[in-house]
Amino acid sequence: MEMNEKLMRELKKKLEIEMEKKEIEIIEHWRKELEAIYKKRYENLGSVQIDIKSLMERMTNRASILARMVREGA
Repeated sequence: MEMNEKLMRELKKKLEIEMEKKEIEIIEHWRKELEAIYKKRYENLGSVQIDIKSLMERMTNRASILARMVREGA
């Protein structure tokens, strides 16, 4: 019984580490997307707003797809 608990703790720790690695990858991806907008030279505020809105829509769409996948997998 003790071995199973130890194994479960080890598996849980490995899962947490993998999830943290994935979170780092995701944050880095969106940071790069935002950095591209930041570095771009805009002629007016409207253009900046359009690019930011586009990024937000892409993020929303991705979150919706992932949420749907979680619901279907559950």
